[in-house]
Amino acid sequence: MSRLRRFLALVAVLTLGLAAAPAVALASPDAKIDQQIRPCFGLLLEPNLSHGCKVRYKPRPCARGYYRVRGKCVAGNGGGYGPGRGRYVPREINCDYAYPGQVNDTLARLYDGDILTLTSRQGGACVESLNITQSITIVVRNYTPGLGKPILVAPSGQPCVRIAPGVGYVVLDGVGFESLRAGEASCIVGRATELALKGVTVRYDGAGSALQIEDSRVELADSVFIGRTRKPVVRATGEIMASNVEIAATAVGANFETSGDSRMKDVRITRLGDWSGSDRTRNSAGFVLSGMNREQLVQIDSLYVDGFSRGIYIAGGDETTLLRPVVRDSDWAVLTEDSDVRVLDGQLEAVDVGLYVDSGTLNAANNKIVGVMRAGLYAEKGAQIRARDNRVFARPGGCEALVTGYFDDALTCRPWFEAPELFRTGRDRARLDFDDYWPAPGMTMAGVSADRSSSIPGEAPPSVSYQTGRPLSGAHQAEGAPK
Repeated sequence: MSRLRRFLALVAVLTLGLAAAPAVALASPDAKIDQQIRPCFGLLLEPNLSHGCKVRYKPRPCARGYYRVRGKCVAGNGGGYGPGRGRYVPREINCDYAYPGQVNDTLARLYDGDILTLTSRQGGACVESLNITQSITIVVRNYTPGLGKPILVAPSGQPCVRIAPGVGYVVLDGVGFESLRAGEASCIVGRATELALKGVTVRYDGAGSALQIEDSRVELADSVFIGRTRKPVVRATGEIMASNVEIAATAVGANFETSGDSRMKDVRITRLGDWSGSDRTRNSAGFVLSGMNREQLVQIDSLYVDGFSRGIYIAGGDETTLLRPVVRDSDWAVLTEDSDVRVLDGQLEAVDVGLYVDSGTLNAANNKIVGVMRAGLYAEKGAQIRARDNRVFARPGGCEALVTGYFDDALTCRPWFEAPELFRTGRDRARLDFDDYWPAPGMTMAGVSADRSSSIPGEAPPSVSYQTGRPLSGAHQAEGAPK
């Protein structure tokens, strides 16, 4: 019986062994996997405990403006989307070491309304023509403008800045531009935008303009424009706001065509000595305001014009007011045409005519007109002059027996000076050329305003003076027209 039991037990063992063998073979891989994953328990709490556990988890997002590059958050765009297009976007460029085209590359990858900073510790300059297609603010750091020390130089024959039509706004703060081989291209060009220049300097030599903006809103503050060109150094159409602006020009200083209410204060325009004595000087004009419509008001306070044949020219518009203008070394100080102009508290130095009206109405009060040889105030037939309390100081030996009221088309006497190849005054001989001119440190219009009580410097004081309708000595001088 015991042998039978042992035989049955042996059969049972063999049977069970054959049945369990596949299960053991199948269980081996599971045990191996279990041995591999068992050390990774707890990775949800401490994911860095084991390097063998390849667990993928979502990292924390980077702050706005930063992108993940190789596991780190860096400024710019390293993720391959957005303006950065997968590359690092700097917002500060050192022009001492900038590669050609770096500023434009950066502008193309910045956001609309972003800020770009230019630096230059060692006096280096970025050489390229900027192409602006979206709103941008460009500022400088560790840089002060100076003669021959720009921070952005335009390539030959290209503009300094080209603003695409329809850009929301562009702000340039403290940037120094230089374009000495401009050709036909202007330096700053734009249309249908809003442009603000603060503390900007532009040196331009070419056949265009240092600033040429059309149909835009332009704000100029604490800026300087120096140009050697036959065209206006500053030309803008639209709504103009200007404060403490200096312009040095060889032929035409500024030409504005306003399409809305505009205000200008402390604008100083000086003629350079490059083309003195030429026909270009004879046809020069300091400040030109034209093309205005009949639904706007323009106020110009403390305008200073020195050395241009036509000092101030105003044509068209509803109403223009000149407060405390100063015109020196001119042939015709103020000329108006088809406009309503008020000239108050001015100091005007002219060889031919102080205030000339071709058509329209001129209201003049409390002005001092010095050095004229033809007339202090002169009106063509059909124009009107309403004058009060003006003083005219004629040059000794000047025009005699000028007639008041409405004049014929012909002038009453020949000018004393018709030789453009000569210099008129000592100031002409002392004028700086384009290559040497730079505004004097601390030169502001406040200094000009504070000196208005003194007489206009230059030649000897005139010996003949007249007040309205009452000759004080010598010859007779026309002073105005009947009201």
